[in-house]
Amino acid sequence: MFRKNENGRHYDYESLDSDNSKKLTIFFATLCVIDLFGVFPIVTLPKALISCGYYALPLILLVFSLQTYTAVVLGRCWMIAEKLDPSIMNKSRYAYAAIGEMTFGQPMKHFVTILLDLTVFGAGIPNLLVASQNLQLLGLRITNGSFDFSFCYFLIIIGLFLCPIMWLGSPKNMRILASISVTICTTVAILTWICIFKESEEKAVTPIEVFDPSNPPLLNLLKAYGIISFQFDIHPMLLTIQVDMQDKNKIGKAVFSGLMTTCTLSIITTLLVHWTYGQEITANVLESLPRSWTLYLIIMLVTLQLCLSSAVGNSALFQHVEDAMNISSHFNFKRCIIRSIFVWLAVLLGELIPKFDLVMGVIGGTLTGPLVFILPPLFYTKMLKLEKRFDKRMFESSPLADFNDTESLLKSSLYGTINSPVRRIKGYNPKAAIKKAYYFLHSECVLSSLVISFGVAATLTSTFYNFLDIKSLDEFWSPCIQNISLSYELIPR
Repeated sequence: MFRKNENGRHYDYESLDSDNSKKLTIFFATLCVIDLFGVFPIVTLPKALISCGYYALPLILLVFSLQTYTAVVLGRCWMIAEKLDPSIMNKSRYAYAAIGEMTFGQPMKHFVTILLDLTVFGAGIPNLLVASQNLQLLGLRITNGSFDFSFCYFLIIIGLFLCPIMWLGSPKNMRILASISVTICTTVAILTWICIFKESEEKAVTPIEVFDPSNPPLLNLLKAYGIISFQFDIHPMLLTIQVDMQDKNKIGKAVFSGLMTTCTLSIITTLLVHWTYGQEITANVLESLPRSWTLYLIIMLVTLQLCLSSAVGNSALFQHVEDAMNISSHFNFKRCIIRSIFVWLAVLLGELIPKFDLVMGVIGGTLTGPLVFILPPLFYTKMLKLEKRFDKRMFESSPLADFNDTESLLKSSLYGTINSPVRRIKGYNPKAAIKKAYYFLHSECVLSSLVISFGVAATLTSTFYNFLDIKSLDEFWSPCIQNISLSYELIPR
């Protein structure tokens, strides 16, 4: 069965239905979101939250609420962009930059592209480092310290393992991969809880300090902010997932469901760790767990999940580079070469800078802020103005334009009750004043301005702290290439 499109060309209607069947449902979109969060919030976030004491709860609520809001408005930006210019679908492989171009022109497009590529590429380096260090930890624990195979070698082995996985396409081609990854995350959380329960039964629980006495609360909050922003940053991949969804309007539900699932697993782990270990917990929870076959299984699962998560997380970067080089979106030899080059470049940087906590802090505190808290509400505010002009032009060209009160009818019909202006009432009316204040506080402009202000302040403060935290260049730059035996001190228990 055939139909004509707006250009007079024919296309196969049945083939469109077949292609739509390959789109992501809300369920699989949620799995992709959980997969992007991965196991980091389960095994590396508890230490940062515990060090914040009672301030951890408001920090989590604030950051999660703002991230959910900016993810939703970024998804709305894409929907408005499709409405204003349907041809923008041709730029869906780098949707974030396309929105920047539509709102603020070519300079913003280039800025978003550079920032996005740096963030996505840099975010994969801690995955490789933690995975390789976990394998070294596994060797030490199983052999009681006699087998000390440096993670610098494991890093190369993981690079070889990752290359074929990276050759996969966009998230709609990764349903099975995302399903496996989410199953691993859930299993890791449950097995970690079991190990902690066994440890709490064997050791006497002592009074736990609420705050880390070695650092003031403000510095702990800044550290935790950077880690949370890094680990729950969905925005570089958000639009890629949305474009592949059957119902793009439901991206907000997928983000919220994925966020709540991972957050629940992480909070439960944090509470158990806090009760059992307190401030003695290590940055990587697995290093504090006692030797057992359950721990060995957890380490293997965490390593596998980090590798699978890298395949989905780097998809946005790969798609942009391939599009810029005119490489087909279908599987081909050029794709394999390009993606393999990026994998080995990440391995090389991991060998040069084998300190994942520093990389995570810089990315989470400096690069994530603009992408998560500043640009989405900024773009959304501009998009609303562009949509208003577009709707006005469309309305004026329609038969409804013959009405006398065109402007009033336009606002009431197109923008609804919340966005419509409050009628002017002669004299002072307290009820009308309260109503006007309510509309003002709930306007997108005010809310976006508050989120942008938070993003700017948090980014500047966190960036300043990150540079102060690097005590010397020698400490930051410790290449495995010069000293292949370099590794973190892992003490078997």
